[in-house]
Amino acid sequence: MPKSASAPLFSIITVVRNASDTVENCIESVKNQSLADFEYIVIDSLSDDGTSEIISAHQSAIDIYVREKDAGIYDAMNKAIAICRGRYIGIINADDAYFEETLKNVQKVITEFPNSQIIYGGVEILGQGGGSLLVDHSNLDRAMIAHPSCFVSAEAYRLFGAFNADFKIAADYDFMLRARNAGAVFHNSGLLLAKYRPGGASAKYRLQSIKEMIAIQGHHLGWSPFYRRYRLTRYLGATFLKSANR
Repeated sequence: MPKSASAPLFSIITVVRNASDTVENCIESVKNQSLADFEYIVIDSLSDDGTSEIISAHQSAIDIYVREKDAGIYDAMNKAIAICRGRYIGIINADDAYFEETLKNVQKVITEFPNSQIIYGGVEILGQGGGSLLVDHSNLDRAMIAHPSCFVSAEAYRLFGAFNADFKIAADYDFMLRARNAGAVFHNSGLLLAKYRPGGASAKYRLQSIKEMIAIQGHHLGWSPFYRRYRLTRYLGATFLKSANR
């Protein structure tokens, strides 16, 4: 992909550890974008399953490749955000992928709505029956918008801060609520912008994911300690019933 010496419109980040089954598809989806005005940053947390070798085979499509230990996925994302040169930053994890026209479609939104600080859309769900998911930011009090579809301006990260790495699973949700409460300008493109594969950390570590979600909602929505405990008990009960009925 031809690169300009000037700052690109987009910086795309992939953070990965041990995703040899899916990382190549992710990289190819970035490499094959119909719009070339972007840089690509890959942060590999010392994978030992062949992932690093796959990344190296595609290094010509990657502008910055960092392979080093980190303190978790959001620590790695923060490292990448700190070196981004693009006006808008997209984060696509190794299990997920973009559509070929994703960046071109987001560019059109930027042209039409230049004040947008967080542009997002929906995701096509891979496997498990397929389908799609699009959560509007008006529902952020209840659910996270689809993070693989999000493009956040570098300005927004400067104004609202990056990810709180104390959260290991839901720091993206914390960022979105923090940005929303601070007055960030969101724009729902209404488009499917990424392909999402369920089964990530939030699914593998469901209990921790629920605890973090409740802590984040409680902080940003001003819940009392009693109501936080009530909501946690309610979510855990619903999760238990769902597992028991499978």
